[in-house]
Amino acid sequence: MQIKWKEIFWFSFLAYLFTWIYWLSALWTKSPNHPFYSVPFIGEGLGMFGPMLAAMAMRAWVSKEGFKGSLGLTRPIKFYLIAFFAPLLFVLFLIIFNQITGLGRFDWVFNVPLARMIPIAIGLIFLFIPLGLGEEYGWRGYLLPRVLPLGEVKGTILLGIIWALWHLPVLTLRPGALWLSIPLFTAAVILLAFPFTWLFRAAGASVLVVSLFHSAFDVWGDFFTSAIAYPGQDQLIVGAGGVVSMAMMAVIVVLAYSVFKRPTG
Repeated sequence: MQIKWKEIFWFSFLAYLFTWIYWLSALWTKSPNHPFYSVPFIGEGLGMFGPMLAAMAMRAWVSKEGFKGSLGLTRPIKFYLIAFFAPLLFVLFLIIFNQITGLGRFDWVFNVPLARMIPIAIGLIFLFIPLGLGEEYGWRGYLLPRVLPLGEVKGTILLGIIWALWHLPVLTLRPGALWLSIPLFTAAVILLAFPFTWLFRAAGASVLVVSLFHSAFDVWGDFFTSAIAYPGQDQLIVGAGGVVSMAMMAVIVVLAYSVFKRPTG
């Protein structure tokens, strides 16, 4: 199957353009009236709709494939259950591993009790699905099928690089040295792109399934491996995007293609 580099390029360009205009305008102006700062909880996340807008523009005017069936709504419930519970199990194993090895110490300091925070997190996962959809309609729904002719491994790595570098403007807001955090974040996103690819393909190219997966991973990771769960500890080590998490994901990817013989093509 011929790789449509023109569509890959123009989609990526538009995804960066739409999102970076929003993010950079906020970071440069520092205006408190900018939605980035003024919209509670999701101000920064509104930039996540850039890939969706890019995919819609491409579907309408460039590849002209239209929008029918592009969400992949009607899929077996097992895929939605996997999308919801797999990130939870991964984060739970990360917490246990940190605790056992002494690399991190789980110490919940948030003013909402942990027992109450768990059902709140479940609600937030479903509430934030539209934000996940904003990214996934583009990354998996449009870009992934166009890079897969390279082979599953090469295509996923290419998508992971494009996906990771798209985050650059907001990465400047993270604490720590950029020379270290950006390469680590890029590596983490490339590794994380693999389970997204697997789930998208297994679920019959369902954007909605991977949007739930995206939202669940963000919520479980952002709340339960963040500074409110690991106060005073290095997020580049213990966090969901940290070194330990990357090592765990790397093991999963290697096992998938070596021991379980997942096809790379």
